[in-house]
Amino acid sequence: MNNMLRFIPLSRFYPIITLMVAALICSHYQSACAQTAVRQHQIMPRNSKTVRMLSVGDILLAGPMEKLMSTKGMDFPFKAMSPLFKKSDLVFANLECCISDCGEPVPKKYNFRARPERAEVLSRSGISIVSMANNHAWDFGRAALLQTKQLVEKSGVITVGAGANRTEAHSLRIVLRRGIRIGFLAYLGLFPAVVPESDTEPCLAMGDFESVRREVSAARKLVDVLIVSLHCGIENAPKPSPHQIALAHSMIDSGADLVVGHHPHVIQRTEVYHGKTICYSLGNFAFSTTGRGSGQMLEATMSRGTPVQVKLIRLDLSGGQPHIPRFNQK
Repeated sequence: MNNMLRFIPLSRFYPIITLMVAALICSHYQSACAQTAVRQHQIMPRNSKTVRMLSVGDILLAGPMEKLMSTKGMDFPFKAMSPLFKKSDLVFANLECCISDCGEPVPKKYNFRARPERAEVLSRSGISIVSMANNHAWDFGRAALLQTKQLVEKSGVITVGAGANRTEAHSLRIVLRRGIRIGFLAYLGLFPAVVPESDTEPCLAMGDFESVRREVSAARKLVDVLIVSLHCGIENAPKPSPHQIALAHSMIDSGADLVVGHHPHVIQRTEVYHGKTICYSLGNFAFSTTGRGSGQMLEATMSRGTPVQVKLIRLDLSGGQPHIPRFNQK
């Protein structure tokens, strides 16, 4: 038999050899793919960091709140929540006043201005970034608006939604936490503007649809998570207005991962739109000494490449010192 095999032409074995080689290649390819899949599964959890952000509603450091701070101490409104703030990676809020010693009141019903030294209480309480795109940041004109921004940032708190000109007011602020680039934009969605936007003077970022679509879309490419603050709606209204909804939807459609709303001074509903959360109004935070309005805190858990996870916690605002009611505590 050995002699017979010796004279069999090698060409007779080509089909068998071809099949064996193909089987080996396929087996090697499947093995490599399996190793790659496991490697990705093992590596991703190690590289994937989680950032916890807390967001609260309107903060007023003037008027009745300033009197309260004068009698009970500057830190009093934030005392109950400050320990929790300081444990978080980020704390975002809406600063609903100017902090300044210059300017004249603009023609409107309410004008709020806090003394310059009040700026320090924000950083001391653990707040890391505030929106200034609201209808009270401009209460004493352009110079006071700019001074507010400068004082707040000097204290160590980031500002968004206001600047020395329109370009700066509309600029994206990027915060790096645990390797994750978190972007912030802020807009005032109320018209007409008492202090109009300007290419050469201090102003706020106004939320017209064209600017929102263009800027949110551009910001989407620069960050891992994009958060947009929207100051819009009708005061004390239990439901978001059609304009408020349309503007928030436009933000998500353009690339926002989370929309955080303020202005109504009361809690409004939260919507999941195309898989992304819109909180139309967090309501008040440290705004009234009588507990006027209602407020809640948003807890956002963020990681690269996954939807932002949101939890809402109702706050008790009584006595001018927001806190988590016992029944709502973890």
